Amino acid sequence: MNDLLMIPGPVETPDAIIEAFNGQTVAHYGEEFRDLYVDTVQRLSRVLGSSGWSFLIPGSGSTALEAIGTNYCSSKKCLILNNGHFGDRIHEIASRHSSKVEQLIFEKGKSYDLEVVEAYLREGGYDLVWMVHVDTSIGILNPLKEVAALAKKYQARVFVDAIASGGIEEINMDAWGIDGVANATQKGFSCPAGFGLLTLSKELVEDAKNKPPNSWYLDVGVWVEYYHMWNDWHPYPVSLPTNLVKALNKSLELIEKEGIDNRVAAYRDVSERVIRAVRRLGLDLFVPQSCAAHGLTAVTTLETFDAAAFIAFLKQKFRIQIGGSLDSKMKSSVFRIGHMSTKQCLDRNLCAVIGALAAYMKHKNIEVDAEGALSALM
Repeated sequence: MNDLLMIPGPVETPDAIIEAFNGQTVAHYGEEFRDLYVDTVQRLSRVLGSSGWSFLIPGSGSTALEAIGTNYCSSKKCLILNNGHFGDRIHEIASRHSSKVEQLIFEKGKSYDLEVVEAYLREGGYDLVWMVHVDTSIGILNPLKEVAALAKKYQARVFVDAIASGGIEEINMDAWGIDGVANATQKGFSCPAGFGLLTLSKELVEDAKNKPPNSWYLDVGVWVEYYHMWNDWHPYPVSLPTNLVKALNKSLELIEKEGIDNRVAAYRDVSERVIRAVRRLGLDLFVPQSCAAHGLTAVTTLETFDAAAFIAFLKQKFRIQIGGSLDSKMKSSVFRIGHMSTKQCLDRNLCAVIGALAAYMKHKNIEVDAEGALSALM
């Protein structure tokens, strides 16, 4: 179990975060841990450009998505923007909570057509728009800021699956008018999995007490009530994995020290270098570079070799794991390299993947410029 994880989550975790996670378990209540929790949620809100509230909900990123569905989709007219596997997921979640859900489907690998989005909003009378910021299934970065502006123009709330973009891509909730963001710990925040991270605008938190409950665990009103009622020692309704809170706090501390703008720029630099290396080997991106995500690269083999066979070779011969396609029709032609954590982004790890890719292509009697590809990374 010592493979190098170069998949788009869970990620290789930096040593400082592992050290925080591996410390002795502490009680999930009391003034000291309360202070750590409050500091962590406030840091998370700041990193996302929000003056609202964040909640650490034990579970996966889908827990935060489900919280959006149960709190804000019920009886609402919802528009889901969908151009990938995880667009399918939020459509399924929203449809469990409302009978008035429509989805606007775009071709996989293509960004949203904003003129089409606006036409739907103009005519549809939607209460909310829900989109995926980075869909890891195809490595695409969707235009969050632009969609949020359109939604606000037509008085619709905006919710975002940012599970694969938080801590990597630019997100500014207050400035862009975003109402709710779902995140997870095991991607851009470089921690082990275990929390669904939900960040909400002040307005939604204020509205929580007026919303009829249809849940308990995921009811925002319950979490807000416990924050006020037990704030001195236990401002959340359930037991929290304390080691993961410590790890997340350390991650957010490192992000704030680096500066979110610097961090976003660093991920863009890594992405550009990986793209250069891949193209030097005669391959290409599955999506146009103009809308490529910066925490992973989805590569098309251009049918020069079988992607699934390469993934198996990489694990067997080099002990490196990368991601395959989530679409059965693309399993033979698309693979995904994760560079979501700062540890994944280390030159030695990026070179290991590109070097192994070049070796496999040579093994398949494909002429490649391995030295040029590795030089493109540096």
